[in-house]
Amino acid sequence: MPKYKVTLRNGTSSDKPFASDFQAINETHRPTATQMGIVQIDRYMDGGGLTDVWSTAPTGRADRPDT
Repeated sequence: MPKYKVTLRNGTSSDKPFASDFQAINETHRPTATQMGIVQIDRYMDGGGLTDVWSTAPTGRADRPDT
């Protein structure tokens, strides 16, 4: 199961296993008080690096294309 790094607004982070990027985003963005400060979710690559899965925009909203 892939491991993800979840970073909070205060700069702290924790590693959590999720089955997929979709599950990582859904599980960490449930509307609970402890989850409201998430600003970045990264997945650990097989070679040891990180790849961006989700991050907030500078305004605090998720990036969305204008339509």
